[in-house]
Amino acid sequence: MKRLLLFGALAACLAGCVAGADIPRTAPELTIALPGGKEAKLSDYKGNVVIVVFFLTTCPHCQRTTQNLVGIEKDFGPKGLRVLEGALDDNPDIPQFVQRFQTNFPVGAVDRLTAAGYMQLSPMVRNSVPFMLFVDRKGVIQAQYTGGDDFLLNEGAQDQKIRAEVQELLGKSAAKPSSTGRKHTT
Repeated sequence: MKRLLLFGALAACLAGCVAGADIPRTAPELTIALPGGKEAKLSDYKGNVVIVVFFLTTCPHCQRTTQNLVGIEKDFGPKGLRVLEGALDDNPDIPQFVQRFQTNFPVGAVDRLTAAGYMQLSPMVRNSVPFMLFVDRKGVIQAQYTGGDDFLLNEGAQDQKIRAEVQELLGKSAAKPSSTGRKHTT
């Protein structure tokens, strides 16, 4: 009987770990450490649609995502889009990354546990990078993805998918944070 209860408790815990994040939900404050001791805070971009990305500077998939975001920020920035990237590497060379990819948005560093908590990901589950969140003009996270999701996995279609998500958010008002517990699995 004890084994059955233990198994049931373990199964419930694991189910909670893979259930995913509440979507939509109010975006908590996020601070990304920029080079030179400066900071970028999500609240600085209130009133804009914001794409928040957590990535590794050495990851080729993340680098291609950054290249896509440079063009997307250029095209949609005048309409109210902002991009904010936080590197998860230990001691990332942010200035070299910014120069190499000619980013037109803030790129800094954030620790892995902060990113996982922000995304409502279990630290017990290994997720692929990049992590991407879409925050609407009212500060509500409307969608989020990890590098293993189809949304980001197919690099050939990634640019079009991100652009479609941005256009939708730029064109509509915010949905209220969910109280029904709707989940997005990652």
